Amino acid sequence: MAHAAGVRLPFENTPAAVRAWVDRALGSAVVSAATQQGGFSPGVAARLVTASGRRAFVKAVGTALNPKTPSLFRNEITAVQAIGSLPSAPRLLDVYDDGDWVGLLFEDISGWMPSHPWVQSEVDRVLDALASLTDALYPSPWPDAPVVAVRSREFLSRWDQVLADGLAVPDWLVGRVEELAALAQDTLRVMADGKALAHYDLRADNIILTDDRVVFIDWAHPGLGPRWTDTVILQADIRSSAVKLPELPDDPAITGFIAAIAGGQWWGAAQPAPPGLPTIRAWQRSQALVHLDWVRERLG
Repeated sequence: MAHAAGVRLPFENTPAAVRAWVDRALGSAVVSAATQQGGFSPGVAARLVTASGRRAFVKAVGTALNPKTPSLFRNEITAVQAIGSLPSAPRLLDVYDDGDWVGLLFEDISGWMPSHPWVQSEVDRVLDALASLTDALYPSPWPDAPVVAVRSREFLSRWDQVLADGLAVPDWLVGRVEELAALAQDTLRVMADGKALAHYDLRADNIILTDDRVVFIDWAHPGLGPRWTDTVILQADIRSSAVKLPELPDDPAITGFIAAIAGGQWWGAAQPAPPGLPTIRAWQRSQALVHLDWVRERLG
C-alpha cells in the first residue's frame, strides 16, 4: 500500500534566511541538496552536502505552505530534545524559528526505509527496536508532553460524526457503529492515564534502517499514552503485508484504540484534502479499512 506524501519544496526555494541559518549551523555553504520523498509534511526535506564535505538532513516549513505544520515541527523539536542521545532517535544539530518558518537540522543517516510491503526480517528487527525504545521512554522523559487521549480526542471520537453526517460504512458495520463509538470512548479513558512517550505516527516511511541502527524519525505528533500505543500504530502499517505479527493482548482498550483510529480515518477520508496534502484522503480510506478489518477480527 502506498503512503500519502506532502508536496516537497526544493531547498533552494526556501527563504534566504533559512538557507543562511543552515550554512552557519554547518559551518560551510551548502553545495548539494537532494529532496527526499515520502512523509506527509509539505515544505523542505533534503539531504545536504556542504563545501567542506559535511552532510546533514534539513526539514523546514512556513505557514504559507501549511498553517499547521510549523507547530508540528515545534513539537518535534521539544520531543527530540527531551529524548536525547538514544540511538533509535535522530541526533538534532540545530533549530530555526522566526515565527513563520521553522526548521530542524539533523544528522544525515545513511540507510534505507523498511520495504513496503514489509518483509519478515525487517518486521522482527523494527518491532524489537520499538520494544527497547518504549522501555527507554517509560516513564516519559518529557513529563509535560501532550496527552494523546486529550489532544486527539476529536479525531478518536469521529464515529459520532460519521453517524451525524450519515456516512456510508462497510456492510458488516451497519448497525454496529454505536458499538465502535462506545469502544472508542472507553479506550480514551484508559489512554488518559498512560505514562509512556509515544511517537504516535509510526509507519515505514518514518523509520530508517542502517547496518546497526533502527531510527524512528519525524517526531511531530508525540504524546503520553499506554506502552502499547506505538505498537498498535506500527502493526496497523504492517498488517497488509504477508508477514507474521505477534498477537496483541485481548485487551478491550487496545481494540477500542484500533476502532477509534478507524473512525477518525473513515470520517477524514470523506473530507476535502488540506493544503499541500493532495493524497492524504485516499490514504486515510485505505487505513480505515485496515483498522476496520482488524477490529472485526478482534471482536469476532
